[in-house]
Amino acid sequence: MANKIILTSKALKELDESFLWYEERLEGLGDRFIGFIEKAFHLIELTPERFPLKTKSFREFVVDKFPYVIIYEYLKEKQKIIVLHVFHTKRNPKRKYKRF
Repeated sequence: MANKIILTSKALKELDESFLWYEERLEGLGDRFIGFIEKAFHLIELTPERFPLKTKSFREFVVDKFPYVIIYEYLKEKQKIIVLHVFHTKRNPKRKYKRF
């Protein structure tokens, strides 16, 4: 059984807002952003423990080409990856690990 990625409502909202922001700047840029996020999700699914444990049980994946990190928790026994945030690096870093 393969790992499964589950996005929190906060992560989904951040993804939607980021997509729209990039798409408003340049048509197609939002799609490019989503492509990099999907690639990141795929790598996380394949090797979730590869990326650094930053605090408590949360890990971070730095997204290529865009100023974002994906904050996630890997539940090994359940083979689930909970994406807490798709976090823009210019935001206050103290908010990185807040659940809601």
